[in-house]
Amino acid sequence: MAESSTQSKTKRHKLPPKNDAELDRISDLPDSLLCLILSFLPTKEVIATSILSNRWKLLWTLVPKLDLDTETIDPSFTFEHIVSKVLSLQQKVSLRNFRLRFLFRCSSFVNYSYLHTWLLIAASRNVEELNLEIYFDWEALKWKPQKLPRSFLSCKSLVVLKLRGDIHIDFATDSSLSFQFPNLKILHLLYLFNLRECSSRLLSSCPVLEELVMRSGFICKIFVPTLKRLNITLREFEFYKLEINAPALEYFNFEGDLGDIKIQEKLDNLVEANVDIRRFVSEFWRDYRHEEYCHNDRIFQLLAELNNVKFLSFLFHGAECVRVGYIYPLSYQNLVRLEFKVNDCNWHVLQDLLQNAPNLEILDVTKVSLSYDCLEHDLGWKEPPDDLDDLSSHLKSLCYRGFEGLESEVGFLKYILKHARVLKEVTIQVSGGESKESVLEKLSMFPRRSTMCLFTVG
Repeated sequence: MAESSTQSKTKRHKLPPKNDAELDRISDLPDSLLCLILSFLPTKEVIATSILSNRWKLLWTLVPKLDLDTETIDPSFTFEHIVSKVLSLQQKVSLRNFRLRFLFRCSSFVNYSYLHTWLLIAASRNVEELNLEIYFDWEALKWKPQKLPRSFLSCKSLVVLKLRGDIHIDFATDSSLSFQFPNLKILHLLYLFNLRECSSRLLSSCPVLEELVMRSGFICKIFVPTLKRLNITLREFEFYKLEINAPALEYFNFEGDLGDIKIQEKLDNLVEANVDIRRFVSEFWRDYRHEEYCHNDRIFQLLAELNNVKFLSFLFHGAECVRVGYIYPLSYQNLVRLEFKVNDCNWHVLQDLLQNAPNLEILDVTKVSLSYDCLEHDLGWKEPPDDLDDLSSHLKSLCYRGFEGLESEVGFLKYILKHARVLKEVTIQVSGGESKESVLEKLSMFPRRSTMCLFTVG
């Protein structure tokens, strides 16, 4: 038996080892599949695979994607040389995705004509997605925003265009120039230089646009009948007016300083809206009386225009809500989920929303602090004079974050528990000095309409 066992081990040791060709199964995959895998990597890593074997030496040139960044390029090479060389070696394939990001402090790149050449090459190779980011070192170099080449403004193959940084697309001074993006569906304009003059012409040249993301860079009008997703972040120190005409809109996100925003057509298809207002900007900011007048209805006008929404998130960082009464002319018949950031100055706003959301099922409230108090105003939670019958028959889930045991918080929770007859779960996240055990004990003492409600305190 011992001899047999020894012979068996000897035989196993004598098995010939597998050679590299047998182990390297990935190289046997077709080019199309390997290029798909490589397309998920940055171009620098894709090119590095060329040293693996002869099979991989030129495979990277077939990948229809380029992702180049000055921060990842060896500083011993000039960035323009690397980009130009890579583009020249990829002449045989269409360029589906082209991402170019360069910080001038990380590169010796100072010849602006190279950018024009690269974009024209991309357009000639039917680029579908362009992601261009340009940032200057304002101290080391004279700041000069980059203009896109004229011929690129009519790139008919583009489906996704994302521009960010020190890029100038203001061609309003030349009436002979026009934009033509017949297939563009996604447009991101982030922190660009002076969009005011050309924005209307740019948007009107996108007949099938579905998504618009805008950061700063003021736009006066957004008239896009096909638009489904709109994301706006504005940091404006001057009063502005913004008109929105997008009847097909499904997702709306606004963050920043609120000027005068008007939505021209009813948003019958609206699914989700997120409103995060930092502060107001006023037309008559030097006169406090005019400032108060300007603030009076603006926030509620915006909320009223979103009344068809199904999922609403609302946050306001200031105290201007104290100046406004209960002025919801429309009900939120479709609203099923509400996320509300409550503070000492806006409990009445939450109450109004609840009174006008008869089909609300999920309520998510987060307590946030203000840098000042509202002691001169009686703005805490007040029990409505009438029961919210519709709310009590639909509300299934309540989450309250930042519970401190304050009078308004206790009054709010008491009211919900007393009237919500189909409530299934209540989640409380405690903040401050109270222990989880004491909060749970306090909640268990409140009268409850629902017999199947489960409490969770964290």
